[in-house]
Amino acid sequence: MELWRMLWKQRVLYLFLLPGAVAVLLFSYAPMVGLIIAFQDYKVTGGFLGGEFVGLEHFRNFLSDPEFYNALRNTLAIGGLMILFGFPAPIILALMIDAVRSTRVKKLVQSITYLPHFITWVFISSLVYRLLESESGIVNLLLVKLGLAPINFMQDPDYFWGILIVTSIWQSVGWNTIIYLAAITGIDPEIHSAAMVDGAGRFQRMISITLPCILPTIAILFVLSLGSLFTVNFEAVFNLMNGFVQSKADVIDTYIYRTGVQMAHFSYATAIGFARSLIAAALVVIGYLFSNKMNETKLL
Repeated sequence: MELWRMLWKQRVLYLFLLPGAVAVLLFSYAPMVGLIIAFQDYKVTGGFLGGEFVGLEHFRNFLSDPEFYNALRNTLAIGGLMILFGFPAPIILALMIDAVRSTRVKKLVQSITYLPHFITWVFISSLVYRLLESESGIVNLLLVKLGLAPINFMQDPDYFWGILIVTSIWQSVGWNTIIYLAAITGIDPEIHSAAMVDGAGRFQRMISITLPCILPTIAILFVLSLGSLFTVNFEAVFNLMNGFVQSKADVIDTYIYRTGVQMAHFSYATAIGFARSLIAAALVVIGYLFSNKMNETKLL
Protein backbone atom coordinates (compact mmCIF):
# COMPACT_ATOMS: atom_id res chain seq x y z
CA MET A 1 0.00 0.00 0.00
CA GLU A 2 2.81 2.38 0.86
CA LEU A 3 4.45 1.64 -2.48
CA TRP A 4 1.34 2.57 -4.48
CA ARG A 5 0.89 5.72 -2.41
CA MET A 6 4.49 6.73 -3.13
CA LEU A 7 4.10 5.96 -6.86
CA TRP A 8 0.94 8.05 -7.05
CA LYS A 9 2.57 10.93 -5.19
CA GLN A 10 5.47 10.95 -7.68
CA ARG A 11 3.31 10.15 -10.72
CA VAL A 12 4.46 13.18 -12.72
CA LEU A 13 8.11 12.20 -12.39
CA TYR A 14 7.34 8.63 -13.45
CA LEU A 15 5.44 9.93 -16.48
CA PHE A 16 8.63 11.69 -17.56
CA LEU A 17 10.45 8.34 -17.27
CA LEU A 18 7.78 6.46 -19.22
CA PRO A 19 8.98 7.27 -22.79
CA GLY A 20 12.53 6.20 -21.95
CA ALA A 21 11.33 3.03 -20.25
CA VAL A 22 9.16 2.12 -23.24
CA ALA A 23 12.07 2.74 -25.62
CA VAL A 24 14.35 0.48 -23.55
CA LEU A 25 11.72 -2.27 -23.47
CA LEU A 26 11.10 -2.07 -27.22
CA PHE A 27 14.66 -1.75 -28.47
CA SER A 28 16.72 -3.48 -25.76
CA TYR A 29 14.61 -6.21 -24.18
CA ALA A 30 12.00 -7.17 -26.78
CA PRO A 31 14.67 -8.15 -29.39
CA MET A 32 16.13 -10.60 -26.84
CA VAL A 33 13.37 -13.00 -27.90
CA GLY A 34 15.57 -13.65 -30.93
CA LEU A 35 18.19 -15.30 -28.71
CA ILE A 36 16.19 -18.49 -29.05
CA ILE A 37 17.66 -19.04 -32.51
CA ALA A 38 21.07 -19.68 -30.89
CA PHE A 39 19.62 -23.08 -29.95
CA GLN A 40 17.92 -23.74 -33.28
CA ASP A 41 18.77 -24.47 -36.88
CA TYR A 42 17.19 -21.16 -37.81
CA LYS A 43 15.59 -20.62 -41.22
CA VAL A 44 14.31 -17.19 -42.24
CA THR A 45 11.13 -18.65 -43.67
CA GLY A 46 10.33 -20.51 -40.45
CA GLY A 47 10.54 -17.60 -38.03
CA PHE A 48 11.85 -17.64 -34.46
CA LEU A 49 9.73 -20.63 -33.45
CA GLY A 50 9.95 -22.63 -36.65
CA GLY A 51 13.57 -23.81 -36.51
CA GLU A 52 14.69 -27.27 -35.49
CA PHE A 53 16.05 -27.38 -31.92
CA VAL A 54 19.77 -28.29 -31.92
CA GLY A 55 20.71 -27.50 -28.33
CA LEU A 56 24.32 -26.39 -27.80
CA GLU A 57 25.54 -27.43 -31.24
CA HIS A 58 26.37 -23.90 -32.40
CA PHE A 59 28.24 -23.21 -29.17
CA ARG A 60 30.37 -26.32 -29.68
CA ASN A 61 31.02 -25.31 -33.29
CA PHE A 62 32.44 -21.87 -32.56
CA LEU A 63 34.50 -23.23 -29.67
CA SER A 64 36.25 -25.52 -32.15
CA ASP A 65 36.80 -22.81 -34.79
CA PRO A 66 40.40 -21.41 -34.93
CA GLU A 67 39.12 -18.14 -36.42
CA PHE A 68 37.00 -17.58 -33.32
CA TYR A 69 40.03 -17.93 -31.03
CA ASN A 70 41.96 -15.45 -33.17
CA ALA A 71 39.05 -13.00 -32.85
CA LEU A 72 38.86 -13.69 -29.11
CA ARG A 73 42.58 -13.00 -28.69
CA ASN A 74 42.32 -9.72 -30.58
CA THR A 75 39.21 -8.70 -28.64
CA LEU A 76 40.82 -9.33 -25.26
CA ALA A 77 44.04 -7.59 -26.31
CA ILE A 78 42.31 -4.49 -27.67
CA GLY A 79 39.81 -4.37 -24.79
CA GLY A 80 42.61 -4.73 -22.24
CA LEU A 81 44.69 -2.01 -23.88
CA MET A 82 41.67 0.29 -23.99
CA ILE A 83 41.11 -0.17 -20.25
CA LEU A 84 44.83 0.21 -19.52
CA PHE A 85 45.33 3.39 -21.54
CA GLY A 86 41.83 4.59 -22.40
CA PHE A 87 40.26 4.46 -18.95
CA PRO A 88 42.76 6.73 -17.13
CA ALA A 89 42.93 9.21 -20.05
CA PRO A 90 39.70 11.14 -19.26
CA ILE A 91 40.58 11.18 -15.55
CA ILE A 92 43.96 12.76 -16.29
CA LEU A 93 42.40 15.22 -18.73
CA ALA A 94 39.71 16.19 -16.21
CA LEU A 95 42.33 16.86 -13.54
CA MET A 96 44.37 18.93 -16.01
CA ILE A 97 41.34 20.99 -17.06
CA ASP A 98 40.35 21.52 -13.42
CA ALA A 99 43.86 22.83 -12.71
CA VAL A 100 43.45 25.60 -15.31
CA ARG A 101 42.51 28.88 -13.64
CA SER A 102 40.97 30.67 -16.61
CA THR A 103 37.30 29.77 -17.13
CA ARG A 104 37.50 30.68 -20.82
CA VAL A 105 40.47 28.41 -21.38
CA LYS A 106 38.67 25.59 -19.57
CA LYS A 107 35.63 25.92 -21.83
CA LEU A 108 37.80 26.13 -24.93
CA VAL A 109 39.76 23.00 -24.03
CA GLN A 110 36.56 21.12 -23.21
CA SER A 111 34.99 22.09 -26.52
CA ILE A 112 38.05 21.08 -28.52
CA THR A 113 38.52 17.75 -26.76
CA TYR A 114 34.93 16.50 -26.91
CA LEU A 115 34.28 17.68 -30.49
CA PRO A 116 35.72 14.44 -32.02
CA HIS A 117 32.96 12.49 -30.25
CA PHE A 118 30.50 13.85 -32.83
CA ILE A 119 32.62 12.84 -35.84
CA THR A 120 31.63 9.57 -37.51
CA TRP A 121 34.13 6.72 -37.69
CA VAL A 122 33.83 6.73 -41.47
CA PHE A 123 35.37 10.20 -41.55
CA ILE A 124 37.88 9.40 -38.79
CA SER A 125 39.10 6.29 -40.60
CA SER A 126 39.51 8.26 -43.84
CA LEU A 127 41.51 10.88 -41.94
CA VAL A 128 43.72 8.20 -40.35
CA TYR A 129 44.39 6.59 -43.71
CA ARG A 130 45.36 9.95 -45.20
CA LEU A 131 47.66 10.84 -42.30
CA LEU A 132 49.39 7.45 -42.38
CA GLU A 133 49.53 6.99 -46.15
CA SER A 134 52.92 5.53 -47.10
CA GLU A 135 53.91 8.16 -49.70
CA SER A 136 51.99 11.36 -49.03
CA GLY A 137 50.85 10.98 -45.42
CA ILE A 138 52.12 13.66 -43.05
CA VAL A 139 53.48 11.09 -40.59
CA ASN A 140 55.66 9.41 -43.21
CA LEU A 141 56.72 12.78 -44.62
CA LEU A 142 57.99 13.67 -41.14
CA LEU A 143 59.80 10.33 -40.90
CA VAL A 144 61.52 10.98 -44.22
CA LYS A 145 62.52 14.47 -43.04
CA LEU A 146 64.09 12.84 -39.99
CA GLY A 147 66.06 10.50 -42.23
CA LEU A 148 63.93 7.43 -41.52
CA ALA A 149 62.29 5.05 -43.95
CA PRO A 150 58.54 5.42 -44.55
CA ILE A 151 56.28 2.81 -42.96
CA ASN A 152 53.12 1.25 -44.39
CA PHE A 153 51.22 1.64 -41.13
CA MET A 154 47.84 0.54 -42.47
CA GLN A 155 49.29 -2.53 -44.19
CA ASP A 156 51.33 -3.82 -41.26
CA PRO A 157 49.30 -5.82 -38.69
CA ASP A 158 51.81 -5.01 -35.93
CA TYR A 159 50.74 -1.34 -35.93
CA PHE A 160 46.97 -1.87 -35.98
CA TRP A 161 46.36 -2.17 -32.23
CA GLY A 162 48.33 0.99 -31.50
CA ILE A 163 46.57 2.95 -34.24
CA LEU A 164 43.16 1.80 -33.04
CA ILE A 165 43.86 2.58 -29.38
CA VAL A 166 45.29 6.05 -30.04
CA THR A 167 42.46 6.95 -32.43
CA SER A 168 39.77 5.65 -30.05
CA ILE A 169 41.19 7.61 -27.12
CA TRP A 170 41.36 10.78 -29.23
CA GLN A 171 37.76 10.29 -30.32
CA SER A 172 36.25 9.58 -26.88
CA VAL A 173 38.48 11.13 -24.20
CA GLY A 174 36.85 14.56 -24.20
CA TRP A 175 33.31 13.21 -23.97
CA ASN A 176 34.19 10.82 -21.13
CA THR A 177 35.87 13.69 -19.28
CA ILE A 178 32.49 15.39 -18.77
CA ILE A 179 31.50 12.88 -16.09
CA TYR A 180 34.68 13.40 -14.09
CA LEU A 181 34.46 17.19 -14.39
CA ALA A 182 30.92 17.00 -13.04
CA ALA A 183 32.17 14.93 -10.10
CA ILE A 184 34.99 17.42 -9.47
CA THR A 185 32.52 20.32 -9.56
CA GLY A 186 30.54 18.62 -6.79
CA ILE A 187 33.46 18.77 -4.35
CA ASP A 188 32.88 21.24 -1.50
CA PRO A 189 35.08 24.32 -2.18
CA GLU A 190 35.56 24.79 1.57
CA ILE A 191 37.71 21.64 1.64
CA HIS A 192 40.10 23.21 -0.85
CA SER A 193 40.03 26.50 1.05
CA ALA A 194 40.97 24.76 4.29
CA ALA A 195 43.80 22.91 2.54
CA MET A 196 45.11 26.18 1.05
CA VAL A 197 45.13 27.75 4.52
CA ASP A 198 47.27 24.81 5.66
CA GLY A 199 49.71 25.54 2.82
CA ALA A 200 48.73 22.77 0.40
CA GLY A 201 49.67 23.48 -3.21
CA ARG A 202 47.59 22.77 -6.29
CA PHE A 203 49.20 19.36 -6.93
CA GLN A 204 48.87 18.36 -3.27
CA ARG A 205 45.18 19.25 -3.27
CA MET A 206 44.71 17.27 -6.49
CA ILE A 207 46.22 14.15 -4.91
CA SER A 208 44.80 14.52 -1.40
CA ILE A 209 41.35 16.00 -2.10
CA THR A 210 40.21 15.81 -5.73
CA LEU A 211 41.20 12.21 -6.47
CA PRO A 212 39.77 10.73 -3.23
CA CYS A 213 36.52 12.67 -3.70
CA ILE A 214 35.96 11.38 -7.25
CA LEU A 215 37.11 7.84 -6.41
CA PRO A 216 33.52 6.51 -6.14
CA THR A 217 32.81 7.80 -9.66
CA ILE A 218 36.04 6.25 -10.94
CA ALA A 219 35.18 2.91 -9.31
CA ILE A 220 31.68 2.80 -10.79
CA LEU A 221 32.84 3.69 -14.31
CA PHE A 222 35.68 1.17 -14.08
CA VAL A 223 33.21 -1.56 -13.16
CA LEU A 224 31.01 -0.63 -16.12
CA SER A 225 34.04 -0.57 -18.45
CA LEU A 226 34.93 -4.19 -17.65
CA GLY A 227 32.30 -5.34 -20.11
CA SER A 228 34.28 -3.64 -22.90
CA LEU A 229 36.83 -6.45 -22.68
CA PHE A 230 34.43 -8.41 -24.88
CA THR A 231 32.67 -5.52 -26.65
CA VAL A 232 35.27 -3.64 -28.67
CA ASN A 233 33.95 -0.67 -30.66
CA PHE A 234 32.70 -2.31 -33.86
CA GLU A 235 32.54 0.93 -35.86
CA ALA A 236 36.17 1.77 -35.12
CA VAL A 237 37.52 -1.67 -35.97
CA PHE A 238 35.32 -2.17 -39.04
CA ASN A 239 36.28 1.15 -40.62
CA LEU A 240 40.01 0.90 -39.88
CA MET A 241 40.33 -2.78 -40.81
CA ASN A 242 41.52 -4.00 -44.19
CA GLY A 243 42.68 -7.30 -45.65
CA PHE A 244 46.33 -6.67 -44.78
CA VAL A 245 45.69 -6.30 -41.03
CA GLN A 246 42.77 -8.68 -40.58
CA SER A 247 44.83 -11.14 -38.54
CA LYS A 248 45.17 -8.47 -35.81
CA ALA A 249 41.96 -6.53 -36.50
CA ASP A 250 39.37 -9.30 -36.55
CA VAL A 251 37.47 -9.14 -33.24
CA ILE A 252 34.39 -10.97 -31.99
CA ASP A 253 32.02 -8.30 -33.32
CA THR A 254 33.50 -8.37 -36.84
CA TYR A 255 33.56 -12.18 -36.69
CA ILE A 256 29.85 -12.16 -35.79
CA TYR A 257 29.16 -9.70 -38.61
CA ARG A 258 31.05 -11.80 -41.14
CA THR A 259 29.46 -15.12 -40.19
CA GLY A 260 25.99 -13.83 -39.38
CA VAL A 261 25.36 -11.12 -41.99
CA GLN A 262 27.71 -11.87 -44.86
CA MET A 263 27.54 -15.68 -44.64
CA ALA A 264 23.93 -15.82 -43.32
CA HIS A 265 24.79 -18.23 -40.47
CA PHE A 266 22.30 -16.52 -38.18
CA SER A 267 22.08 -19.15 -35.44
CA TYR A 268 25.85 -19.54 -35.27
CA ALA A 269 26.41 -15.78 -34.97
CA THR A 270 23.65 -15.45 -32.36
CA ALA A 271 25.26 -18.17 -30.24
CA ILE A 272 28.58 -16.29 -30.28
CA GLY A 273 26.92 -12.99 -29.40
CA PHE A 274 24.90 -14.62 -26.62
CA ALA A 275 27.98 -16.23 -25.05
CA ARG A 276 29.95 -12.97 -25.36
CA SER A 277 27.18 -10.98 -23.65
CA LEU A 278 26.93 -13.45 -20.78
CA ILE A 279 30.68 -13.26 -20.14
CA ALA A 280 30.67 -9.45 -20.33
CA ALA A 281 27.75 -9.26 -17.89
CA ALA A 282 29.53 -11.66 -15.53
CA LEU A 283 32.63 -9.46 -15.60
CA VAL A 284 30.57 -6.39 -14.69
CA VAL A 285 28.89 -8.23 -11.80
CA ILE A 286 32.22 -9.55 -10.49
CA GLY A 287 33.76 -6.09 -10.76
CA TYR A 288 30.80 -4.56 -8.94
CA LEU A 289 31.02 -7.06 -6.09
CA PHE A 290 34.76 -6.50 -5.80
CA SER A 291 34.36 -2.70 -5.83
CA ASN A 292 31.60 -2.91 -3.24
CA LYS A 293 33.78 -5.04 -0.98
CA MET A 294 36.88 -2.86 -1.35
CA ASN A 295 35.47 0.66 -0.97
CA GLU A 296 31.74 0.30 -0.40
CA THR A 297 30.95 2.05 -3.72
CA LYS A 298 27.51 0.91 -4.84
CA LEU A 299 25.73 1.27 -8.14
CA LEU A 300 22.35 0.87 -6.46
